[in-house]
Formats: sequence, C-alpha cells, structure tokens
Amino acid sequence: MATLQHNITTVLTKELLKAGDGVSNAKCISIANVDLTNTAKVDLFLNKGNNNYYLLKNVEIPIETTLVLTKEDNIVFNNSTNEFSLRIQVDNGGTTAVPVDVLITR
Repeated sequence: MATLQHNITTVLTKELLKAGDGVSNAKCISIANVDLTNTAKVDLFLNKGNNNYYLLKNVEIPIETTLVLTKEDNIVFNNSTNEFSLRIQVDNGGTTAVPVDVLITR
C-alpha cells in the first residue's frame, strides 16, 4: 500500500511512491518547507530504471512555505507495476538537509 504522507529529513533521494503503488495521476502534491532558517531546494522526479524525468528541478521553497502542484500542473504518470516511481531530493543548495513534509492526494 502506498504511503501518501512523508517527512523528508535527509539530503538522500527518497522514494515517495514505488512502481506498483497504483497512484498514477495524483490530484495534488504539496511540499511544505518546515525549516525555520533554510530555503529548500527541491528536485521532484519520476524514475524508471536509470532514467529520471523531472517535474521540479532546483525549485526553491522559502522558509515555512508550501508549494502545491495540482492536476492543472500536469502531474501525469503511470505508477503501475514496471512503470514509474516518484522520488524527491531536498537540500539547501549544498549538503545540509532541509526538512519538508510531502502530502500526495489521489
């Protein structure tokens, strides 16, 4: 079963949805910067094998701000078995982790 709520606290790439979770074409993805001192630089991308397809690349989310992506932003992908996973990487433009909360709505 897919986890739709995530607390990201590391600069390591985090898999939000793995291939086969069945959450294709999400209605909404919100990414909230919950840090009090750092802007979050966010990469949000689809992955299949060795290929990444970026929905967001180096997008800055200011301190205590939420970025909301909706269907109108064309969040369209196939999350069935053997298709795409959804991943995120967050930092401050360097090696410091910036905590963000991610909510995915079907």
